[in-house]
Amino acid sequence: MDYIKGFEDWLKERDKSNNTISCYLRDIKEFEGWLSIYSSDGLREVPQIFLIHFKKFQKGTEASITTINRKLASVNSFYKYMYQKGFINEELKVEQYKDKDAKQYKGLDERQLWKIRAEIHKAKNLFHICIFEILINTGIRVSELINIKLSDIQISDRKGSLTVIGKGEAKRTVPLNKAGRKAITDYLAVRRNDESRYLLIGQRGKLKRNAVNLILEKYGNRAGVKVTPHMARHTLGYNLIKQGNPITTIQQILGHENVQTTNRYTLTTERDISAALERLE
Repeated sequence: MDYIKGFEDWLKERDKSNNTISCYLRDIKEFEGWLSIYSSDGLREVPQIFLIHFKKFQKGTEASITTINRKLASVNSFYKYMYQKGFINEELKVEQYKDKDAKQYKGLDERQLWKIRAEIHKAKNLFHICIFEILINTGIRVSELINIKLSDIQISDRKGSLTVIGKGEAKRTVPLNKAGRKAITDYLAVRRNDESRYLLIGQRGKLKRNAVNLILEKYGNRAGVKVTPHMARHTLGYNLIKQGNPITTIQQILGHENVQTTNRYTLTTERDISAALERLE
């Protein structure tokens, strides 16, 4: 019997969405492929220990903890179907990893973002607007922000970019969207005539990173929102993931040496998916 086809029909009978069904079936087919390496008995004759080994196998891959938990949830649901249909005598289930095993990057949600943006723009301080819009639209680190030189900025009517120096002196080019370009252009129009080669100038020369923290903290207090430069970075990373951008593209934008670091931004969106799948139970 084709148990996977039966599982698909079972899900359809329960009025599950096409996306939910597709996600389940993909995970079960992956499990079946892994299982075939170690056993010729198929999906029905599976000892509990095999589910534990599959869990350990997944932990050894580059997948995030939340991705692994989603796959384990799919396997658990499949064997719930098998048990309910009488194909197995005992329901099989494998425990998922705990949240403590996963590191979540905390950013701003949409409401928090617009609250703090409204406070900053309401003050009409073009210097502060420039700082915020660069951080939230490029995701660069505060150390990269304060070291931007005028020569690092390329802006035209329809496009723009920043050249930044990241960790390990790695140089990368970060695109500027319309909001970022406007914020920089508006600030440059009022920037005091200074011999400094740096874009952002404090009272005593190049802006210090602590000054950036204090500026964001001030507007965060007004908006009732906790915000730091790194939270702005995490906000962009999460939003890029949510929009469906390739993980390697996001890695390049954020300047991560290891794609595993970028993968952690998928935690929230994948947790949403996992929660949706768990509701099938």
